[in-house]
Amino acid sequence: MFGGFGPFFEDFEIGQVIRHRPCRTLEQSDNVLWSTLTLDYTPLYLDSVYASYTEYGKVIVNPRLVHSTVIGLSTRDTSINTLAFLGIDYEEMRRPIYPGDTLCVETEVVGKRESKRPNVGVVSWVHRVFNQRGEPVYEIRRNNLVYKRSYSPWLKFLEGGEAKPEINVQKGERIGLNKEERSLSHPGWEGRYLEDFTPGETVIHRLGRTVSQYDNLLTTVLSMNTATLHLDDEYMKYHEYGKPVVQGPFVVGVGTGISSFELGGNISADRGIRELKLRAPVFDGDTLHAVSEVVEVQPGKESGRVTLRTRIYKNNLSVEVATFIREIEVFRRESSPWVKIWKG
Repeated sequence: MFGGFGPFFEDFEIGQVIRHRPCRTLEQSDNVLWSTLTLDYTPLYLDSVYASYTEYGKVIVNPRLVHSTVIGLSTRDTSINTLAFLGIDYEEMRRPIYPGDTLCVETEVVGKRESKRPNVGVVSWVHRVFNQRGEPVYEIRRNNLVYKRSYSPWLKFLEGGEAKPEINVQKGERIGLNKEERSLSHPGWEGRYLEDFTPGETVIHRLGRTVSQYDNLLTTVLSMNTATLHLDDEYMKYHEYGKPVVQGPFVVGVGTGISSFELGGNISADRGIRELKLRAPVFDGDTLHAVSEVVEVQPGKESGRVTLRTRIYKNNLSVEVATFIREIEVFRRESSPWVKIWKG
């Protein structure tokens, strides 16, 4: 539709619908690779026995891998000329996605506006995803800064103009943590059950993750993302960042992954994320940590819904990289699959 160089800001019109090629079959090997790369050891994605006691009946695909794959499949026709991924407004998990399912993506342009920068504009898309039976399984609304044609780093690269210097390292003030938040009293490796969550509390996640360009390349190609700002060192010398930037879905995946020990060990369902805002780019060698706030707890009979706001930081907790709202269903202690798994 848009030619070999992909669409620029001027090419988008509200109401356009794009059906992307190819589709993608996600296997359990993809699921395990993504989950382990992001340190997300939530049993719902990895443990078939545990998953058999949940509403799904079997292992489901990690929603962060779904998120990354959907963006990847749509990139060539949407965001290959992007300056930055700004975030998502909402995510809907409409049906479970199981290993072996094939995902096809349809995109509608739902927003387009000028930004404060003369060289880019903001474009919003709704990505609708269907499985091999034509059933809607997933939907997401995404926002990006997209280059205008005359400012494109790709055209500057082809012209052989002067490259940009690498972006300076960002510095900020380290977040403040009170004595209680810095205590060693968080629940141990059993993970948290529903009754362990209290609205207003802060959970400092124990794991950190230093990301590399290898991680970036591996997860980008795993999700079939063709955005050159993750893959092409020479192109990025003409981009405002000056070097490859780690893809946003992987950053979010690491954020949910390093929080999984405290949050994911006893979940019965993952209801997705919303209000994702990407605040700062992540580069090769940056180390990510995460802090979550419990926003709301809605008790149920065997499980309940927990709403959390997770913030991801780099540079020794001084630069906020991303923030998002996440909703998970968590088992009560007496209803946990672990009671049945370890009954003997």
